[in-house]
Amino acid sequence: MDFTLKLKQEMKLSLTQEMKISMNILQMSSSNLKDFIEKEALKNPMLEVTYSTPSSKYNSDEETPSPFDFIIEEKTLIDFLEEQLGYLKISSKIKSICEYVINNLDDRGYLSISKLEVKKALKASTNQMKEAMDIIYSLEPVGIGSENLKENLKIQLIGKNIIDEKLFSLIDNYLEELGDKNYSIISDKLNISIEQIEDYLYIIKTLEPIPARGYFVGNKTNYVVPEAKIEIIDEELVVTLNEEVIPKIKINNSYVSANSLSDKNNMYTALNLIKSIEKRYITLERVLNQLAIKQKTFFFKGKDFLHTLTLKDIARELNLHESTISRTVRDKFIETPQGMIAIKSLFILNSECLEIKKVIERLIKSENKSSPLSDEKISLYFKNKGCNIARRTIAKYREELGIASTRERKIK
Repeated sequence: MDFTLKLKQEMKLSLTQEMKISMNILQMSSSNLKDFIEKEALKNPMLEVTYSTPSSKYNSDEETPSPFDFIIEEKTLIDFLEEQLGYLKISSKIKSICEYVINNLDDRGYLSISKLEVKKALKASTNQMKEAMDIIYSLEPVGIGSENLKENLKIQLIGKNIIDEKLFSLIDNYLEELGDKNYSIISDKLNISIEQIEDYLYIIKTLEPIPARGYFVGNKTNYVVPEAKIEIIDEELVVTLNEEVIPKIKINNSYVSANSLSDKNNMYTALNLIKSIEKRYITLERVLNQLAIKQKTFFFKGKDFLHTLTLKDIARELNLHESTISRTVRDKFIETPQGMIAIKSLFILNSECLEIKKVIERLIKSENKSSPLSDEKISLYFKNKGCNIARRTIAKYREELGIASTRERKIK
């Protein structure tokens, strides 16, 4: 029995380490993975590393790209958040609130002043503050803009669609008891079992207490290595992974026959590394091919043609976990017909309202200025097109676009 238990524990530990390495490799950029491989090769004699000679993927009549084409100023957390804001069509007022919040984050990603101070400083209404903060909470990394740890944890839970009032109450009132393992107090107060408390603790441990972890604050210039190239060939999008930048690794044959425990461990580590890198390539290619399908019009026409797309959408299509998609696209760039872009920029929260706003803008721009369209008439226009949009919704979108009311637009 002791032997069986020990064997199960060792297998579980090995599996956990294997999964951890695989997940870490998946989220590494090409340049980070190259550095990681080289460090592992120095420690592990079982690994044999070879380097590819870069081959040009450009036709002879095309201009060979300069290395400086791939030098970019790496974005700060503030830059990254403001870039996400740039893809949203929101009113200038709401945008100014969001930008004010973003520029008042501390190094952890928490809001360094209270929401009440923001509201007073910008003379914002309660509804405007709520709308702006809902937008902030929808940005990545999730939890940004929280006022404290408790709010941060709850925002992340809501983002994972975990709505549990007792769990929220535990976070609001008993985090200290949870940390001290005073489970009996929590059990009595919340009327839940010790097992349920342990389940809640497991969920909480999956959350990030510091939303800005992994993001830098200062300016930094990096040489960006594209993970892949998405190009238009014969009116079709073709994804080509940039495998040449990562050294090729294989088992060093001169050590294969070694039988020491150390060599067996090195062999296991080497095989796991090779398997994890191969899995990284497969997952990245699958995700990019799906993105090419979902955001096809962007690659042909540009940023204005991005569609609503979330990590969950891609995860569902590929039957993968949302966290796997997040790791796959993190800190990675690709070459596209629209230039070098971060893969994350292909994920858009909501484009349906953007399309509606575009139509509203077009209708008002072409209206008879002596008899401008009312919100009711615009609503009727959409209804005739098979799209039921209430008059008050039209009014809301019009105001967000900064367009005056019918009476104010009328030219006598």
